Amino acid sequence: MLSVVTALNAQARHGGDIMSRVEFALCGGQPDLQRQVREQLGGMASQLVSRRAKLCPTWDKSSDAGNDLNKIIIVGNTVMHHLFCGISVAPLAGHPFEPQQPGRFRFSARELGWNLPEKTVVEFLPCIGGFVGSDILAGIVATGLHESRELTALMDLGTNGEVVVGNHQRMLCTSTAAGPAFEGARISMGMRAATGAISEVRAQNGSVACRVIGGGAPRGLCGSGLVDAVAAGLELGWIRPDGRLTSDRGMPLAGAVTLSAADVRELQMAKGAIATGLRMLAARFGASLDDIHQLHLAGAFGNYVNRTSAQRIGLLRVPIHRVVPAGNTALLGAKRALFEDPAGWDAVARRTEHVALNEDKDFQDTYAEEMRFPA
Repeated sequence: MLSVVTALNAQARHGGDIMSRVEFALCGGQPDLQRQVREQLGGMASQLVSRRAKLCPTWDKSSDAGNDLNKIIIVGNTVMHHLFCGISVAPLAGHPFEPQQPGRFRFSARELGWNLPEKTVVEFLPCIGGFVGSDILAGIVATGLHESRELTALMDLGTNGEVVVGNHQRMLCTSTAAGPAFEGARISMGMRAATGAISEVRAQNGSVACRVIGGGAPRGLCGSGLVDAVAAGLELGWIRPDGRLTSDRGMPLAGAVTLSAADVRELQMAKGAIATGLRMLAARFGASLDDIHQLHLAGAFGNYVNRTSAQRIGLLRVPIHRVVPAGNTALLGAKRALFEDPAGWDAVARRTEHVALNEDKDFQDTYAEEMRFPA
């Protein structure tokens, strides 16, 4: 890997989560969203190409920068797939929430208006179904779930928490409306994992001890800190299994940062949705959570969340030694796709069955059970 460029999604000004952006698109904003994502990714690709001379000593500097750039692979959630590819997101706004055209799309750099060699091919990999996009397809390939002999799971914790369970014979996936609590959103003092965020909380001598990113005064609470805080509250008896706080004033953490009853409720709903998805997919294999050989936690949050805390709140009911932080599986899978036969990826997508959990008769009862914290 020669270089990395990262940026916050410019579309965030139209909503902090994908459903807010879908609403904006339906009100006439889809052309703006399409332009923003294409321009932003095209600009980032150009940045990478412009760094080539510094990063690759064997590059022929007499030639045009990037003239040997052949392929760009893009993965993303279903909404981003539709916005980038120019497909209406209207079907994703209502039941049955299925994508209109989930397949692979191919563009030339010229079609996209990108300042790259004309021969450069840009491919957006296919979605699987519903809100399960090509980022999850990339995760399946990156973790080798589709080749596993044992029952294996992949979990991506975000606004829409995607879950995949399966092996080399059969794969089931679903998307759960987890909400943005794991990202610190809709939390009264929530924030991204940046300087000033409480990222770790532990019970200590009848109180709590907190770690603040950057070591200064606490300004808020990020997702990993939220999970830790609720786990600590349960251990100290400050939070009951039904999610109620024992104090009307909330749960003090550090400085002016306090956990409110509404914050706990947000986490309850998020972890309940994720846990329900994992449990119900496993049940379709005639299996329990104890039968899952390995659970891959994808994404930045999956890397940083304390697995013991996640287990304490009932988010992860799989034995902890089987839970593996998998990192950015979407990016790892996309890198693999650059060098593999695309037909194989299409086959993996077709083999993965999308399950709409809300249509299952056991969904409401299971969700109600998973909303509670373990005693």
